[in-house]
Amino acid sequence: MKRCWVLCLLLLLTVSMQAVELNMWFTRDNEVGQIIKNMTKELFTPKTGIEVNISVMTYDDLWSKAMLALASGDTPDLASFGSEWPVEFGLRGGLVDLRTEFKDEFKTMEKKLYPGQMRSLEFMGTAFGLPIEFGFGLCFYRKDIFADNGWSYPKTWEEVKNMLPKMQAKKMNIGCISQYLLPEWQTALGFIWQNGGVYINDDGISCGLNSPQAQKGFKEMMELFTVYKLPQEVTPINAFANGEYPFVIGGNWNYSSVDLSFPAIRNKWTVGLYPGTKQSDGKINHAVYNGPLPFGIFKNSKYKKESWEFIKWFFHDEIQAEFGRRVIKQMPGAFFFSANSEVAKKIDYFPKEHIQVMYEQSYHSMAPRYGLGSVVGYRFVRDAAMTVLLKGTKPEEALLGAYKQVDAEMKRKVVEFDRYIKKMKK
Repeated sequence: MKRCWVLCLLLLLTVSMQAVELNMWFTRDNEVGQIIKNMTKELFTPKTGIEVNISVMTYDDLWSKAMLALASGDTPDLASFGSEWPVEFGLRGGLVDLRTEFKDEFKTMEKKLYPGQMRSLEFMGTAFGLPIEFGFGLCFYRKDIFADNGWSYPKTWEEVKNMLPKMQAKKMNIGCISQYLLPEWQTALGFIWQNGGVYINDDGISCGLNSPQAQKGFKEMMELFTVYKLPQEVTPINAFANGEYPFVIGGNWNYSSVDLSFPAIRNKWTVGLYPGTKQSDGKINHAVYNGPLPFGIFKNSKYKKESWEFIKWFFHDEIQAEFGRRVIKQMPGAFFFSANSEVAKKIDYFPKEHIQVMYEQSYHSMAPRYGLGSVVGYRFVRDAAMTVLLKGTKPEEALLGAYKQVDAEMKRKVVEFDRYIKKMKK
């Protein structure tokens, strides 16, 4: 009997000594993937005893693998996702509701997020992911050219419209080095939000593009291209350097490439807030689209608590700051902006005045609400813009057409996900 107890004790000790190994899918390029692998091996595993096997893959590959894994039940423990994925994955029963599973700790971490980031990851009170980093619209302008011409930086779209004829008279224009000033859905969302409208209503199952506010925002965006002749294609970044486009709108991820590509003008440009819309109280709404990159935990994981420990560790202020330093140092032209607002105070690899603008813009940026079927619906907003440009359709009519298509798609999805929605309401 005594021997049996000894053997049982030894067995328990052996099991307890075996390190937990998490499997994680991570969507970024290989170089960034290697950085997170190195930091995990150096800092996380020695502290916790938890091994993490990180598989790095492209955005498209991870989407395909995740869909297959959810269907088969053979999932990893955790993964990074595109911001539009977690709601649909979560409603299918594939992801842990972090807000419920890790209630107190999640609430503490959520307080550190910039406002509006959780909108992409929520549905009826659930939270199927936690943002780790995010991209948002940011403006770059040549302060030397502005000074030479006596121009002030335009804080509102009205000021942009007043400036454009002066710029164009000098054979200059405002350009776009990413999607934030193209006739695209990301741009449209910013204008809609600034005018008090929404794309998806808070219920997550209905579309808000038929509101007067959304109509007004979309019309104002389209007028920039039809009346004020902004370019409809991406501006070559060298056109910023040569002064042809002394004011360009891009994403925060463009920062490092602008900085490194043109050292000769390094002190001649700076960053500014995305132009906004003045509200009735006199304040300016600088709302612009942001896309968070969240981490989530699969429901089939045997190591949910350990997976959460990894997410907590990687979200920590110091770890996020160190990760950003390594990305910038080891990958010239790369960029990282943490979703943890406390990290901005620790960034020491960009000029403070630039970080301050990014920090402020972060508080104005918003992630879209991804309701059922709304991801597919973005193409309808893009198509609406194209009908205005190519066919001369009135913006209000074009957006109403998009609304009908998005609304129909969402109604189909509500039927498809009815059993999940009913379960959540109980």
